Amino acid sequence: MGTKEKIFDAALDLFSKKGYDSVSLREIADEVGIKKSSIYSHYPSKESILMDIFEYFTDFFKYDELLNSNDFSLSSKNKLLLENPERFYHNGSEAIRGMLLQERNLKIFKLIFIQIHYNENIRLFFQEEMLEKPLMFWREFFTILKENGIVKSGCNPELLAKEYYSFPIYLLIELFAKYDDIPKRSLDDFFRQSEEHAQFLLDSIKVK
Repeated sequence: MGTKEKIFDAALDLFSKKGYDSVSLREIADEVGIKKSSIYSHYPSKESILMDIFEYFTDFFKYDELLNSNDFSLSSKNKLLLENPERFYHNGSEAIRGMLLQERNLKIFKLIFIQIHYNENIRLFFQEEMLEKPLMFWREFFTILKENGIVKSGCNPELLAKEYYSFPIYLLIELFAKYDDIPKRSLDDFFRQSEEHAQFLLDSIKVK
């Protein structure tokens, strides 16, 4: 691992535990085992490290092969979506699990929740990538199920999307509030509860 990557990881670890504003460049340098002045050979400022972290995360969302798989296409031609929406959800859940099992990504998620009120770029990222886009996805998911007679005709796809998505977000906030370093068993429990909630909601609205 090169020095720039070590700076990246040390800064991310400290930011996710203490918050961006509470961490100094000297602390980052001490964590890496270099002089503070050496950081400037790789990053012009502390903020540039933060922006590099979020560029990395944005690119992950944009280019990760599994997250962007055609298996998750929202179309009436997607047989899995129509024939087994529970399996469709499970496959998506497994893709997110794979992402969060990468330590960097989990720390970035926590950092986002810490920094949304203190950094405009992060607030906008959170709003677009972690609220608006997922809610649009799930609204379309329920719309397709409704149009194909899989869920009850009186269902409101927009309200269902919010109900479906708000529970896992609550669980994440709970984990981030409880742990500095989230144990794998707690992350596994997060996905178990999320899938149980998804199953419960689908069972309550599906046409019998």
